[in-house]
Amino acid sequence: MTLRDQIAEQALTLPTADRAFLANLLEKSLTESGAELPSEAWNAEENPGMSSQEFHAELQRRSAAYQSGSTTARSASEVLADLNSRQSGELSK
Repeated sequence: MTLRDQIAEQALTLPTADRAFLANLLEKSLTESGAELPSEAWNAEENPGMSSQEFHAELQRRSAAYQSGSTTARSASEVLADLNSRQSGELSK
């Protein structure tokens, strides 16, 4: 296992607040440095039709919208519950 894999594995075990802190710190380091996402960080199969630069721009747009208060966030559990509810309604038709 590579050091990068070990760090990622450890980071994923952190409490939610610590993971969010780390995510914000990493996002800030990428955007402030103007770094382009390396190709291995981008999985084109999971994101057809969107380049890494377009994905990065979309992340920045969403982050700015959240920080300005023009959009809100929902917890993953809330989103999943909503999706499950919608799916159950569609299946019962």
